[in-house]
Amino acid sequence: MGRDFKTILNECLKELETGQPLEAILERYPEEADELRPLLLTAQNLKAMPIARPRSHVKQAGWQRFLGEANALRRARERRPVFGLWARPLLRPVAVAASLVLTLFFLGSGATVYAASSSLPDSPLYPIKLATEEARLWIVFDEDDRAGILLDQSETRMTEIRKLVQDGKPVESNVLSAMRGRMTRATDIINKRDAPQELVTRANELSAQQEDILIAIDESVPESHRDEYGKVLVVVHEVRIELQGLSESAPQLDPQVLAQGISSFTGLVEQREDDAWTIGGTKILVDEATIVEGDTGDVIGQIAQLTIISGPGGPQAIGISLRGSEELAKTATISGVIDKVDGSKIQLGGRTFKLDASTVIDAGSFVMEAGVHARVESECAEEALVEGVCRESELVAKRIVLLASEGPPETMTVEGVFQGQDDGSWIIAGIPIEFAPESPALITPPLGTLVEVTGSQEGQAMLVTTAESIRPPEELGLVKLEGVLDQPDDNQWQIGPTLFQTATVTRIGGELIPGARAVVWGLPNEDGSLDAIFVDVLDTRSLIAP
Repeated sequence: MGRDFKTILNECLKELETGQPLEAILERYPEEADELRPLLLTAQNLKAMPIARPRSHVKQAGWQRFLGEANALRRARERRPVFGLWARPLLRPVAVAASLVLTLFFLGSGATVYAASSSLPDSPLYPIKLATEEARLWIVFDEDDRAGILLDQSETRMTEIRKLVQDGKPVESNVLSAMRGRMTRATDIINKRDAPQELVTRANELSAQQEDILIAIDESVPESHRDEYGKVLVVVHEVRIELQGLSESAPQLDPQVLAQGISSFTGLVEQREDDAWTIGGTKILVDEATIVEGDTGDVIGQIAQLTIISGPGGPQAIGISLRGSEELAKTATISGVIDKVDGSKIQLGGRTFKLDASTVIDAGSFVMEAGVHARVESECAEEALVEGVCRESELVAKRIVLLASEGPPETMTVEGVFQGQDDGSWIIAGIPIEFAPESPALITPPLGTLVEVTGSQEGQAMLVTTAESIRPPEELGLVKLEGVLDQPDDNQWQIGPTLFQTATVTRIGGELIPGARAVVWGLPNEDGSLDAIFVDVLDTRSLIAP
């Protein structure tokens, strides 16, 4: 790439001046496209952008920053002799990127660069932000430092994606391709050298977080950006495989298959073969591209949460998380209307949920704000548990799904494993549910039953309207399916690659609508489909545009 980068860039700039489309230009240089894109976008935006007149203190800050970078470059040259920046082929892109950014300062547009530093992917200043980051990279000569900066920038892309999703905006292709490029380059550096262990650990943790978030934002990616979405998901997944040393011969995933959709599948592991696991009676393909987390010694009898795609041979797992029944019993799901969003906390149904770096937000096209219907999957913090009961008001939100719902704002649903009673309250996944006096008499379910309680909040108590037993403790063959509903024919429904049928005995919460998200509990058939026992439709309308 560095051999003729300056010549290629000059040719691209001339083509851009003649009015040729940017994407058509980049297609002619696929290997240099990731490096060319921010530079050409910057040139394109500079031509159309009026010159901003910075205030004196902003200009002075920009000048001091330039002097600092120049001094650092001078000291680096004193340590290792170089014969000019342009004389080294590999440093030519750096000079190009740096010169574009420094030109902004000298032309009096330092304020533009300053403003671009906080821009989001839907802003016209975003290409300048990417070019500024590129300029910073090329004046760093230590490879470990360069990899660390690339990871910083990749983490910034993740923050930008979360911000877009929280604001109810579509995820742009530019931020997806930027995340893919930076993560790839960082991993290339780490794999080519004996990188410090903390750098490898950080890259591994970051790629795992990115994969969780990318899977969660599936519905926030427009159809026009699905190809790039599939590509970045493949890169992040393969980075995890490489850094964990799982397999050097893992088959490459098809970006187009990932772009078609992903679903979640949970059930009991009944059988394990070399190329497939049987989960709740359903055979799921497992190969060297599947990342398995948890105790893999004896998986039979454990609860497995799978991320599955439609592989060429049927449902294929790209990720498996093994969890014991006790660990799974700590998870509760509460649905209702958000009362308040306050920094790293939200309030819903009279309870406060803490948001941290591991919280995944599936916003669709909604903004996370008061008055919006939401489904919060949470766990009670370990230090807040007293004899199995969560005595604190603060819960940790593991996943937040914003819903398309026009239901009554006071309606609330709590789903989890029934763990007993405490002073008349039901304990569901460690959370005490106090019933209002007007609530009807309820039949106490057996311990270990998965239940769903629906009602309205009455102060700290709940006025219950229904209490459903979803899964008895002895029913181990029941599996859980989550995702977006599709209807291939009149008699069947589908989530991801899995088909399911409803019958007169199926309990359905809400209306089955193609394009709505749903949670399905069912019994597997020999053909891999499910007979639905309980269906909870989360949305009251389709999330897919006609």
